Amino acid sequence: MKIVIAGGGTAGWISAYLLANSQVGVHEITVIESSEIGIIGAGEGSTGMFYQLVSDRIVRGGSSVEEFMMRTDSTLKYGIKHEGWSATTKDYFAPLNASDTANAIPDVHFLQTLIQHPFEHISLASTVGLCYYNNKAPLREYAFHFDGHKVGKYFEYLLMKDDNKVKKVDAVINKVNLNQQGEIDSLILSNGQTIQADFFIDCTGFARVLSKELGVKWVSYKENLPADRALPFIVDYKMDGTDKIEQLTKATAMSSGWMWSIPLQTRMGQGYVYSSEFLSEDEAHREIELKLGHSVTPIKTIKFEGGRADNLWVKNCLSTGLAGSFLEPLEATSIHATIIQLLEFIYQCLTPDKQSTLNPASIKMFNSKMNNMFDDYRDFVVLHYQGGREDSEFWRYIKTGKTLTPFVSDLLEHCKDHVPTHLYYENYLGTSAPLWNWILAGLGKLSPEIAKQELQRYGKLEQSAIDYRRYMDYPPFYNNNDWPEFLVNPKNASQSL
Repeated sequence: MKIVIAGGGTAGWISAYLLANSQVGVHEITVIESSEIGIIGAGEGSTGMFYQLVSDRIVRGGSSVEEFMMRTDSTLKYGIKHEGWSATTKDYFAPLNASDTANAIPDVHFLQTLIQHPFEHISLASTVGLCYYNNKAPLREYAFHFDGHKVGKYFEYLLMKDDNKVKKVDAVINKVNLNQQGEIDSLILSNGQTIQADFFIDCTGFARVLSKELGVKWVSYKENLPADRALPFIVDYKMDGTDKIEQLTKATAMSSGWMWSIPLQTRMGQGYVYSSEFLSEDEAHREIELKLGHSVTPIKTIKFEGGRADNLWVKNCLSTGLAGSFLEPLEATSIHATIIQLLEFIYQCLTPDKQSTLNPASIKMFNSKMNNMFDDYRDFVVLHYQGGREDSEFWRYIKTGKTLTPFVSDLLEHCKDHVPTHLYYENYLGTSAPLWNWILAGLGKLSPEIAKQELQRYGKLEQSAIDYRRYMDYPPFYNNNDWPEFLVNPKNASQSL
């Protein structure tokens, strides 16, 4: 088939990379990307799924961790440190991985950690958490921070450097032509070209250039996620090189939202995600400077409305990236979801011809699964705000419960008497039980007393305590000295590309 990807950037070039390197030589792929449209690139984080892509495990496309990190100003990410999200507990670290017994009932390692190191130190139940507290490097259990502007360029470079697996057209889409069946037939470009294709992927971001022509509607999450503005900025490292690069994202609660801090090799990417109903842009700017103790220059104000397309796949067009969904940056769901969407589409639905690809049952199955996935992500982000703060108008509004979804409401009630097992949650390759439980514990929603009762109920209390002490005496972490310099301290690495 002829497949056109409208829009480049991270979503567009990842889509092209996955398509070109999965069903190799089957499809003719064209990416339409305008050099007139910029990308912010203030600093962005990812999940472990993206590590799988970069390390050449999902498809064989010639990617390597070392080259990716050097080309994208990347640093390692072991998880997220949440600062100030709870009125009752201290800051806590949510690692990327699970405990060793996460898929068991009960999760004895997690429960013992909750008993002995409750709340802010719950991540000691994971190898990544142990590495974080012991300043060690985990093995293949990490993600990345990177310059978002450079990620798309990296995958473009991989596709174009050898055998030109895809075609690239530098132009703006001026018009979308539909056929008699209401499908997209062709695109008229600013350079005078008309490009026809069998299938189209909309990666045009919030503009949603293709999907809006097909009548795709936006399902808003604003009722549950009131943040609708982001004020990104960059902070340079000190010239003397004394700034320490921490291998984690910081999410710091603010008066009307939260601020991200993402360390890159050459600078710190930061930004304030807030609700315009409770804070003006000028007030957000002043609050940032008061918090940091120095002046900052915002790149721009990003306006958004959290939500998803009512259907990501309509006719012969698939919406992905920001064109298909956006929550807010808190758990780095955007790139993760793009990969999941493309893998589901490629391996479950895509065939060499248009007719069989557009199987109505396949489209229905895909949309149902993806809609559920994004609703699940919404619930997961909503949970982060349930720490009981009431020191500002925004947090008092959150505490009223008006932003709760039915699932999160039931979950919090369930946790009064239970520690949820992996069977409690739907698993959409991103919000499985361990990730939920790190947040619940960090916010103080899981008590050591309930954990002890769970272990007693299954006759595991005494033995799990013995096993836990053995684990802590001989932790399975990996020494930084065994790692290449570019992974341990990329800012000072001698390699350059």
